[in-house]
Amino acid sequence: MEDKPVPAPPKNMDREVVFYYSRAHRLERASPAVREMNRDIPKTSPSLFGTLTSNRAYTMLFISIFVCLGFGMIFSKVSSEQKSPSSGTKKISLGGNTLKISAQWFQGTTYLRITKTAPRDTKVYTGAVDMAITPLDIPPSEAEVMEPPPVIRHRIFFNSDVEEVYGLSLPFEAPQILMLMQTEKNERISIQVKPE
Repeated sequence: MEDKPVPAPPKNMDREVVFYYSRAHRLERASPAVREMNRDIPKTSPSLFGTLTSNRAYTMLFISIFVCLGFGMIFSKVSSEQKSPSSGTKKISLGGNTLKISAQWFQGTTYLRITKTAPRDTKVYTGAVDMAITPLDIPPSEAEVMEPPPVIRHRIFFNSDVEEVYGLSLPFEAPQILMLMQTEKNERISIQVKPE
């Protein structure tokens, strides 16, 4: 086998390559607006807030999410403070005191619990509170068709303590209880509580 001769390198390999398209040359002849758009600006990663508010549609979506969250928090707060009649706990105000009233059934008896809390800085009512309690929606049995539902009368006394708890057992079992409370200053409230 014969060795083939290696071709010699071309003579013009040392010279500079001429580019017929030069970005810098093209931008020199462009308008100022095009030059501004092609200016080298260091790129930063976008923030979450910047991304969520990058255009009008995203901004409106961002605001509506916060509005929905706000309504949800307000609704949650209101529903936890004043529960519906289907729940076993109620909160109500009497003479500046906050009363939390709950009821429970146990073996034919309804147990009523009243927790009174008073603000420290405000003058609130102290003294006797008269109560009348009656069952609602009792299905009449055959022996008690014409008999009216029982009305339990009771009196409690509010002291100047910040928190007091009163307990009362009622000799009936009913799906709902109606309570009327009255202070000596003739301030009255009525509450319907559903035992748990």
